[in-house]
This record gives sequence, structure tokens and C-alpha cells, in this order.
Amino acid sequence: MEKNTLICTFDKAQYLCGEDVRIDLPPELRGGEAQVMRLERPAPCQVHREGAALVLSGLGEGSYGVCIRHGEAYWEGAFDVVAEHRQVTRYGFLTDFAPDDAGDEDLRRMCALHLNAVQFYDWMYRHDKLLPDSELYSDPMGRPTSLAVIEGKIAACKRLGMRPFAYGAVYAATAATCEAHPDWAMYSMDGKPLIFARWLYFMNIAADSPWSGHIVEQYREAVRFGFEGIHMDTYGLPKHVWDAQGRPVELAEEFPGLITRAAQAVREECPEGGVIFNHVNNWPVTSSAGAPQDAVYIEVWPPNDCYHDLYTLIREAKLLSGDKGVVLAAYLKPFEAGGEPAEHAFRLAWAAISASGGTQLVLGEDRCVLRDSYYVNYARFRDGFFPTVQKYCDFLVRYADLLYDDKGTDISRTASGGINEDICFSAEGCEFSTDGAGGTVWSIIRESRRLISIQLINLRGNDARWNEPKSRPVPAEGIELRLRLDRPVKGIWWASPDADSLRPVELRHSWTNSEHGRIYSSLLPPLDCWAAVWVRLED
Repeated sequence: MEKNTLICTFDKAQYLCGEDVRIDLPPELRGGEAQVMRLERPAPCQVHREGAALVLSGLGEGSYGVCIRHGEAYWEGAFDVVAEHRQVTRYGFLTDFAPDDAGDEDLRRMCALHLNAVQFYDWMYRHDKLLPDSELYSDPMGRPTSLAVIEGKIAACKRLGMRPFAYGAVYAATAATCEAHPDWAMYSMDGKPLIFARWLYFMNIAADSPWSGHIVEQYREAVRFGFEGIHMDTYGLPKHVWDAQGRPVELAEEFPGLITRAAQAVREECPEGGVIFNHVNNWPVTSSAGAPQDAVYIEVWPPNDCYHDLYTLIREAKLLSGDKGVVLAAYLKPFEAGGEPAEHAFRLAWAAISASGGTQLVLGEDRCVLRDSYYVNYARFRDGFFPTVQKYCDFLVRYADLLYDDKGTDISRTASGGINEDICFSAEGCEFSTDGAGGTVWSIIRESRRLISIQLINLRGNDARWNEPKSRPVPAEGIELRLRLDRPVKGIWWASPDADSLRPVELRHSWTNSEHGRIYSSLLPPLDCWAAVWVRLED
């Protein structure tokens, strides 16, 4: 029996076209063989050894799985090759920059999770003056911070194929700045300055406000320092404000211009750079999704409480933005208490977001997870659970063609459920849904010319609320898949991050004729939490 006992590591979180993929091998490994796959198909490439590293070259743009075998031992991993890093944002976070936080072990852990962009949260001196005047300083909350540590982590990010993003709120300033520049501020209708959390003053980001030029210049200086992007944070309120002259300002109308000006400034300093703007609870995504940002980033709060709400946020953002990538900042409150209920909540939320075509900002630091919007309050994963986190991250990258890179048409509620009979599921004692209802197996289905992809998420034994402690899903066994499809099928495959191996399994299938053409059927393996099924059609 094979044993997954080898430990190998990639040298980067993501690779650009033309770059070699380097896999560091255990020093005792002298032989062995490597197989590279894209979905179920072998991916031809050149493989050679360079010292203790295995080097893969000649791979085109795409997402891949790799398996290295030596006797009964093997190791599996995943990687992707892109034309430019902006194609997908798998976002992580850093927030510890004290003088004793030097080193890159945290980033190497994040690299192994394929996080190709890193938000440096609360790295700055002040919200309105990002860079300090000295190497050692206190951040806005009084935490000791070292600019040299930040500089070292920026360099490590670049070395590891991860883009460093500087946190920079779009409209927050100190009382001193507001007093010195009252014409920069936002006001209520009765002329009072607007204040956030009793200490930060809201500044006017309108194009004709001097603050707008000031904060964009702060972003420019951060990129000159070494960052490759800016995380443009907002707080979700206010929405309708007044300027110093008593004129109304609609922030939903002004944000797209601010994003455009910030992106232009960043890319003038760093052509491969970009910006990410925080749409708090999806506002104002209708007006700003199409602005030049690397991804549509949405910080999720109530009333977006259910798994299907996550799906809806992602699908609508893709439609509004012209199919940009979508990142959900979905912080996991269950990790305030921790334990297995929190770990099951992670698995189901990650599955729901990934299956819906998005990515989740929740991972970062050294094996840590976000549990609220102040990132400093992160929790640490249990050592015994972290291999599961790794597999879920590997699965996201390896099967990106079925997830965030799936360009197929969503047919979840036109092909299955209700009166729809094109794609049906059945199993004794098991209910199925197309809307993520509690206690069901939820299917998300996309169709392209040569592929039908099906995501199955097991909510049996749990309700539909994503940000609450969860039980281990009740396994779903004996699921029969039936497809009414009058086209020749090349094969049906299955893969799951919950299986012993991430490798695809070809499923036996049969077909019968009906008055509407062929009906294919296949018996699926037991479903634990999440699985992908894809049907390859004949060319």
C-alpha cells in the first residue's frame, strides 16, 4: 500500500509562463518518478534533477497536480502557471511586524498554501501617513513595529512568487490631520465631522478633494518602498456625506474614480502592481465592480449568513465585473472557541466559496486563521488539522479549471432540482438541493462545450448558516448521478480533498436510450464534505 510520507515543497506560490517549477525533495530521495496532470490528463513536460530539487519545465498556462513516487512512498502537490499574477488572487495576510518577527518561515508556510498575494495588515505608521520617519515605530494601535522586518518580508514575498499588498484605508485620518485640513474632511448634514470608532476621522475621497490626491500619493510612496499593490480598505459606512462647503457627496459614485486613480498611480511605479478595494458587505459593488482592481473583494457580514449567500455574492460580482476573480473576506467566528466544530466550519465555508468560483481570505501568518475583522486577533490551527487545510488549498489550485477558472455557464437551477431532469441525483435517505439548504447535498453545476462540472457539498447534519460551529457532515453514500445528455461522453471523473489522494478517479458509467435521447448513469463514491465530478464530452 502506498504511503503519503514524502515531504516536498515548491519554491513559489505561483509561476509565470516560462519559469521553471522547482520542487525541493527530501535529501535522502535519490530516485523516484514524477507525474504531472491537468484534471484527468497527463501534462507533458521536461523533468530533471538539480541537486536536491526536481525541476519541471515546458509547461504552459494552467493548473496542475503533481505526484512524486519512490517505492511505496509518494507525495502530492499542486501548482499553477499564469501569464501574469493578476489573473487570480489567492489572498493571505500578515500582521506581525515587531522587531522579533523577522524571518520568512510564516511566508514559507503561506507559500505552501499557494497564497499568491499577501495583505500587510496594519503595517503603517498612521492611516494618513503610511511610512514612518524612523525604522522602529508604533502602529496606530500602539504595537511595536519594525520597518526593517516589513522590508524583509516584502523581499521574501517577491522571492516566493507572492505579491505584497500594503493595507491603506481610503478615508481614515487622525484628529490632528482633520484639524490641520478641515477642508479635507467629510461632514454630516448638520456640519459635524464624521468619526469612526471614536478616533479616526473620515476624509472626503471625491475627485475634487485635496485628500484624494493625498491618499493616492501615500499609496504611490508605499509602492516605491517595495509593495506591489494596495489594499484599499473601507468601513462600509457612511454612504451619503457632505463636503466642507456643504455639498452632498455620494460615495458610491466617487469610489470608482478613486480606484482608477489609485490603480494608475500604483502601476506607474510598478507595472505588474494593482489594487484591491474592500466592498464591505457587497457595497457598492454595482457601481465599482468594473473599476480597474485586481479582483472584486467583498467583506462578508450579516445578513449574508447562509452558504447560498456566498454563492450569490460571487456569481453577481463576476457578472458585474466582466468575470474578474472574486475574493470573499469571510472571517470564521467559530475559531473564537476553536475545536472540531470550527474546523468543520472552515471545510464547509472553503468548499462553498471555492465551488462557487471564488477564493477566501481567511488564511495567513504561520498556520493561522482569521476570526474577526481585526486581523491581530487571529487564531492558530491545531497541528493535527493543518494537513487538511493544505489539502483543501491544493485542491483549489489543482482543480481550478473546475472552480475559479471554470468559464462554463452556471446551469445549477436550470438543469437540476424542481422540474428539471437534465441532471439528477438520488440516494436512499438523502435529500439534494440547488440552493445550499441545510441537511442536504448541495450541487453547483456548470456547463461548457466539452465539459460539465459538478460540485457537491455535503450539508447533511448541519444547517445552512456558514459562520457557526458545525458538526462533521453525515456521509452520503450510494449517490447515483443521472444525466439526460444526448451527446457522446468520453468519461466521468471524481476527485475530493477528503479522499486519501487528490488524484482523479474515473467512474464506471452506463447509458440507456429514452424518448429524449441518452440517459447516462454513474454511482458516485461516498461523499464526506466536498467533491468535484466532471463529465468529459467527446470532441
